[in-house]
Amino acid sequence: MPEPILIDADVALKAACYDLGAETVAATRADGLPPAILDVCRFVVRGRLRRRGTVGDPARAAASFERMLRAMSLVEPDDAQLAAAADLEAEATRLDLELDAGESQLLAILASRGGRALVTGDKRAIRAMAVVGRPHAEGRVVCLEQLMSHLVRVAGAATIRPHVCAEPAVDRSLTSCFGCSSAHVDGGEILEALASYVRHLDHEAPGVLLPGGDLAAVPA
Repeated sequence: MPEPILIDADVALKAACYDLGAETVAATRADGLPPAILDVCRFVVRGRLRRRGTVGDPARAAASFERMLRAMSLVEPDDAQLAAAADLEAEATRLDLELDAGESQLLAILASRGGRALVTGDKRAIRAMAVVGRPHAEGRVVCLEQLMSHLVRVAGAATIRPHVCAEPAVDRSLTSCFGCSSAHVDGGEILEALASYVRHLDHEAPGVLLPGGDLAAVPA
């Protein structure tokens, strides 16, 4: 049975802040299935949006998230997945790595259900997955820069860049990649800047990232 692509709270939050929820959902739809987030993420993202002082237009971000939420599905880990997630967290802690409950639960769901991919903005979690969860995560983790690269390739830099630059405090790395301090940046420069971040993360967490920057490469 086909499984949806999983999205973490950080990606959902930043997509909402950039008002790129519809584009993110479209990019992560697979075999007609919308992407899925943890049920608890509804409350996590809403809470962060209410108190996030770095968002220039919080009302727009909140509305964008609610539209995004209606277009996605919700998942909840079962007891076995919760136990597996706890084991992953404990091993990460033992090795002085950072893997929070949300990321560990998504990884446990990905592993037990044979999921397609996990899209996460948590680089610390990706580094931890490369150590404690590599057999489950190998080639199936998509970082935020890969997602943004995909959006640029699909919609064009001229469409995506204004969304990112309208909220420069949401993610400093993306603000830099999109050249928001410059009047004009070529789309190729943006893609290369994003690719540089991906290469760096792939070096730090070898083997877990989806090869390349095209979500069409997500395994069936």
